[in-house]
Amino acid sequence: MSDTVYLSVALQEVQITSGCQMEDRVVPSSQRSQNALAHLCGQMLTPDLLPQRAIEDRGRPVRSLPALFMVNGFLCVTEKAAQVLRDHDLGQGGLYPLELFRSDGQTPIPGPFWALNFGEKKSALNLAESKGLEHSPQDRFSPSLLIQPDDVAVTAAALQGQTFGGM
Repeated sequence: MSDTVYLSVALQEVQITSGCQMEDRVVPSSQRSQNALAHLCGQMLTPDLLPQRAIEDRGRPVRSLPALFMVNGFLCVTEKAAQVLRDHDLGQGGLYPLELFRSDGQTPIPGPFWALNFGEKKSALNLAESKGLEHSPQDRFSPSLLIQPDDVAVTAAALQGQTFGGM
């Protein structure tokens, strides 16, 4: 078991927006926004609340997607990224199929694609020994884009349980 913890600032990258909108199959958009916020805070959702089908925005054709991208605030991945994630313990979470379609709602965007569901939220941040963190709403902290190696300190709890999750 490694004693190294990796922290990603990928969620702060604006380029991860997909240009696709989730269909309102299950919940109205106002509730979907609350679910997306819970998801981004590392909470596990029931799979039916994750994106299952999304349609590209009219006038903005999807040419390619980054390995990690967002659909209405939910983290999604390409098959290449999914292959990497499958090598890690996702706990109670997992990868769920996501269909992407062109703006006509009929023509599939070649995939496969997956919605990522966190299985566990870890409370391992050591604020006293960390630097370069920004305080955000919901009493959360996120790394600045200029974060340096060893700026974020965590407790031993980060090494327990699943190897991938929200913090």
